Amino acid sequence: MTYKLYWYAGSAAMAPHAILHDTGAKFDLIEAKGAFLKSAEYREINPNATVPTLIYGESKGLYESAAICQFLAEKHPETGLSPSIDDPIRGSYLQWMVHLTNTVQEAMTIWWHPDQYTVDVDVQKKLRREAEARLARLWQVIDKHLGRSGPLLCGDRFLACDYYLAMLIRWTRGMQHPGEEFPHLNRLVRITMARPAYKKMLEDQQITQNYLPDTTTGSASSGQ
Repeated sequence: MTYKLYWYAGSAAMAPHAILHDTGAKFDLIEAKGAFLKSAEYREINPNATVPTLIYGESKGLYESAAICQFLAEKHPETGLSPSIDDPIRGSYLQWMVHLTNTVQEAMTIWWHPDQYTVDVDVQKKLRREAEARLARLWQVIDKHLGRSGPLLCGDRFLACDYYLAMLIRWTRGMQHPGEEFPHLNRLVRITMARPAYKKMLEDQQITQNYLPDTTTGSASSGQ
């Protein structure tokens, strides 16, 4: 099967793009931005005019980044990126996937796109401040979890949710306190960036990601 991934650099296509490299499957990258993103042609496969969108087989298009990540991880169990239905960590894995896309990403969207919520510029500024404060609280909770039960979200096994978290952390680079300032989040980013699939994704998209020296104690598994 050959996949087609509609994307643009640094978007929510990052995590699915990395997983596609992990699968070893053939795939084509189709950049979708600007006028094409809003075109009738693109809206036929993704009515929300967002990226990513995945085309596979006879499908008309699968959108929502977390759904694509989960689909690819389950379609290619050899990657080890999604626990099987009877795996003891399956529940925890699903919890993190939903939390990241439903709670953390929602706050991130408010910060990046306050204009989608109001046209009032002063209210937009207030929304951004409140979103960043909320993200700081969310990062604290996740960082504490990683420090206690990490180095990855489900222990020492690298899963699709870890790609998703690393992607979201990159989106904080313009904030006053980016995600990598939290030591255990930073360690997860370092582990993720050591994976060949994530490295290749960054290379394909011609983007970089920041991380800091590891200040955590103990060795961090690569999860590969």
